[in-house]
Order: sequence, then C-alpha cells, then structure tokens
Amino acid sequence: MDCPAEFRPGTLLKEAALRHWLAGCGRGVKVYAGCRICPPDQVWIGDRSQIDEEVWIFAGQGVRIGKHVHLAFRSSISGGGECVLEDFVGIGSGARLITGTENVDGSGLTNPTIPDRWRAVMRGRIRIGAHALVFTGAVVLPDVTIGEGAVVAAGAVVHRDLKPWGIYAGSPLVQVGVRPPEKILEAARQVLEASS
Repeated sequence: MDCPAEFRPGTLLKEAALRHWLAGCGRGVKVYAGCRICPPDQVWIGDRSQIDEEVWIFAGQGVRIGKHVHLAFRSSISGGGECVLEDFVGIGSGARLITGTENVDGSGLTNPTIPDRWRAVMRGRIRIGAHALVFTGAVVLPDVTIGEGAVVAAGAVVHRDLKPWGIYAGSPLVQVGVRPPEKILEAARQVLEASS
C-alpha cells in the first residue's frame, strides 16, 4: 500500500495549511510532515523557521517561535506551560524543552490518568534568547531562561537560568566558556536585511 504524500519523509506541509491552523505563521516557514503540533492554535512561528520531521510540540499555554529558528529531528516541547524561542535559536536533535512537571511534594497524585482536582502540577515557562543553541539530547527544565547567544552542550540538563553568551556543559551544569557575539550579531543583521 502506497503511503499518502502527507506522511512521506521529506514532505513539507503547505504554508496555506500552516496559516489556517496555527495562531500565527510567518513567511517561508518550513514544517515537515511527521511532526506533531498540538494544539496548533497555540503556536506562532516566525519567518523562515524550520521544524523537522518527528518534532513534537505540545503547546500548553503557548509556544512562540521567532524568525530563523530550527527545531531538529526528534526534539520536543512539552509540559503544558509556555515556551518562547527568540530569533535564530537552534534546538538540536532529541533536545527536550519541558515547561511543566508533576509536584512530588505530597500535595497531589501524579500522572495524567488522575482527574485534575487530585493532581498537583506545576506549569512554568521557558525562554530561550536570540542566537542561543541547545545541542543534541539536552534537557531544559521549567522556569528557565537561557540568555541571548548562550550554548548548552549535548546531553546537559539545564535547571537554572543561563547568562547571555556563556557556553555551558557537564553534569552538574557549569559555564565552560564565553561566545563572542560581534560577528554573530552582524551576520544576523545582514540576514534580516536580505530577507525583508
């Protein structure tokens, strides 16, 4: 049996469909079939951003994706809270952005099979500043801000705010370097001018 075109690898969803279903959709957006966006009316995607196959976005209280943002294969946003990815953010393959979690302080039962009135859930917010990179397999926990231009190494767990332009790695997470912003900001300025 031949697979429908919408489900074949490498198939881009039509921009008209994105504009119809999403809360907001910029120009030149690439969203590949095989990703999951739920509910789409809580997701905004800026100009020339790309969402690869098998990316899962569970929007919760809303997901705002800036311009020229890339979410790589099998990355995800989940947890029911809010997530903001500013312009030029890169999210690596398999990275997890977790915007909410179960409270384990004894104030309620845990897991989604329990009716809401007996659960204890914390919904938070993740904000990732412009030009920041979260590499393969990293996990970002609720109520974290990653500063502009910061880099999170592969496999790291981000449990606290990160300073702009810092490079972070390890477990526990530590700053291992600084990223110079000058050339990056100038290149971004030129890209935005060329694409407007």
